[in-house]
Amino acid sequence: MSSKIETFTEEFLKNLNATITKNSSTWNVENIPQSFQDFVGLSAPYTLNFAESTDDSLFVGRGSRFFSAMTQYLENVGKNTILKIDFDDSLHNPVEEIRKRISLKNCEIENLAKTFTNHFFTRFTFRTQFRYLNESETVMGEIYVHDGEVVSGDLSGYRVVEGTLDSSSSSDSSQSSHSLNVSPDTLRPDHEIAIARVKELVISKTHEISEVLEKNLGEEESRIRIHYENLLGELGGDLQSRISKIKELELALRVADGVEADELRVKHERLQKNLVKIGDDDSRSRILKEQSFTLQDAKTKHSLTIDNKLMNTTIIYYPVYSCNLYLKGYDSKRFITLSYDPLLQKLGAINCEVCKNSVVDINLCSNGHITCEDCLDKCGECGKIHCKTCVSKSCSGCAKKLCKSCSFLCFGCSNYVCINHLRNDVVTGEQRCAMCLRACLRCHGLTEAKYFGEAIDGSKVCQKCLGGERRGEVLKDVFRE
Repeated sequence: MSSKIETFTEEFLKNLNATITKNSSTWNVENIPQSFQDFVGLSAPYTLNFAESTDDSLFVGRGSRFFSAMTQYLENVGKNTILKIDFDDSLHNPVEEIRKRISLKNCEIENLAKTFTNHFFTRFTFRTQFRYLNESETVMGEIYVHDGEVVSGDLSGYRVVEGTLDSSSSSDSSQSSHSLNVSPDTLRPDHEIAIARVKELVISKTHEISEVLEKNLGEEESRIRIHYENLLGELGGDLQSRISKIKELELALRVADGVEADELRVKHERLQKNLVKIGDDDSRSRILKEQSFTLQDAKTKHSLTIDNKLMNTTIIYYPVYSCNLYLKGYDSKRFITLSYDPLLQKLGAINCEVCKNSVVDINLCSNGHITCEDCLDKCGECGKIHCKTCVSKSCSGCAKKLCKSCSFLCFGCSNYVCINHLRNDVVTGEQRCAMCLRACLRCHGLTEAKYFGEAIDGSKVCQKCLGGERRGEVLKDVFRE
């Protein structure tokens, strides 16, 4: 029993965020909330003793003052508690964490600003009572729920202060930065998760107690059945053997006389009375009913009642930082936002915008895209560093990789070319790739094949030269007249 009380006491004190120092025979307890000191009527620190009461220690056992105070305090304590984790900026500086965890290859942080919002997780304190065989066993347990999952929780390594719950709908950031705005509907899913977890945790204890009760009940039922079988045996006995015995006595009475006859007559009367009693259905029915009641009472006494009670809901909130970084490259800039969770010591992921993989070595392409080393490429024309998304075209003339600024679309064949393979059509004035144009033998200009015609001398010339030749012939005829 002492070990169970010690476990209960330790869990109770941990819920109060008290400091426990265990010695060989006593516990020294400090940092007790004033509310509990006032409730128990004793000033902290406390020296607790689970074996005996001494002048310099408090005895903690069934029925003791301190144990009763703990159980009553749990009944009367407020159902909701708000706590805040006060992180030390020197140990959990988001700016320093970013600088340590990411590497900037071809860019630098030009500007960085941080803000934060309060996130929270919940701690549910349950009291589970196992009642059986007129005994009651109490187990205290804590369930921590964070982001919809049960997690292992321990606040001993953090500086925890009293928090503030903001019940207003104000969006004032200065107010919300020091308090938490959360509604009961927000806590309901966490509560359901915690209840399901408590039910899982009591399964092993339930099986352990049930096995003991089942064994004891089997032994008790066996004892009860033997007892009532004996009663029925005394009531009924062997009917046939008693009838035979009566007949034997009747034969003996016929030849007996005197004292012997009197004795036989007394035995005969007693056996006849017992024989009448054997046929008494009311007596037998009464015994069977009593047996049924006794068996049912044994089952009731050996039943297990489990009572799970939510004693306290603690909302613990803490800051999650949002850092706005303005990255500056050689010829581009980029604004990104990173989150840092000091509780999980988790920095938000940065993903390459080409392959989507997480990166810690950050490159900035000339168009401002976040890129990993494997997804970098260079434009074959301007020589600038780009990501593979930005260098997605190539010249149809020389196969040179081209960025968007250095690639030109030929409206004749719809292929892209570099500046070296781009020409002007002397007839239309439009740009075409060198492969879509042919040279005029007269003016040496370039144009598409469809704009060529036959000159007077039979040569193939462009329409520009052909038009000039025809205008010359017209003027010659005019002056001849």
